[in-house]
Amino acid sequence: REAGWPWWTWAGLAVAVSVLGCFAATLPRRPAPLIHPSVWRDRTARWGVLLVFVFNAGVPSFTYLLFVHLQTALGYAVVAAALMSAPFAAAAVLGSRVAPALSHRYGSAVLTVASLMLAGMVLGLALLVQTGVGHWAAIPVLAVGGVAFGSFTASVFALVLAKVDGAAAGSVSGLLPTAQQLGGSIGVAAAGLAYFTSPGGAFWHAMIYEAAVFVVAALVSLRLRGRLLVEAEPVAQDAGRAGCRSRRMPSGEDAVRGG
Repeated sequence: REAGWPWWTWAGLAVAVSVLGCFAATLPRRPAPLIHPSVWRDRTARWGVLLVFVFNAGVPSFTYLLFVHLQTALGYAVVAAALMSAPFAAAAVLGSRVAPALSHRYGSAVLTVASLMLAGMVLGLALLVQTGVGHWAAIPVLAVGGVAFGSFTASVFALVLAKVDGAAAGSVSGLLPTAQQLGGSIGVAAAGLAYFTSPGGAFWHAMIYEAAVFVVAALVSLRLRGRLLVEAEPVAQDAGRAGCRSRRMPSGEDAVRGG
């Protein structure tokens, strides 16, 4: 951006798209493809990868813009900016610790709630910045967002991988972190564009982008939840039939007593 977007930046983007297209075109013809073909037929895998991509189009860009705004617009020193974001990081650790219990009890609803909590966090921070409230008021808001981020990140991989086809599990386990990195890169570019092209209300416009991303992530998580529930129904039905058979079948001891 500071160099005026020279020609080689656009050329690099074009080459990247071309390489991705060549990779997708040659993948089906390989005897041992890097990505198993069943991945694209598995709806849970597709929705899971999309959810990780969308969600991470918001989180890295948020932390990046928070640091940029604290230092450039509000004049914070580097150490002060780091301390300001510490509640988010500390709460993320807490969220990751409670995530297994939450996902075990509530399933993929954790992903929807966490996404909406992050949408509320970024809008809350934007309002605090607009109204000029002291930085202490931002600490609980950041803490809530950190818990949401930690619980989402620690839950989504396990929830998706538990339901994908066994043959595709290896490919999906590689695609999820790839989507995480790709979403983060694109998110930083998009949020940076919203921030640097609107100097008057830069932080507000950037947080509107962030909130929109997290709302979309919540909607995608609802589709993923639907897929997980659909796939769980046959398992529950099989378990119910097995339970009925076990109740009808007398044990050996009962048979002897009956005789």
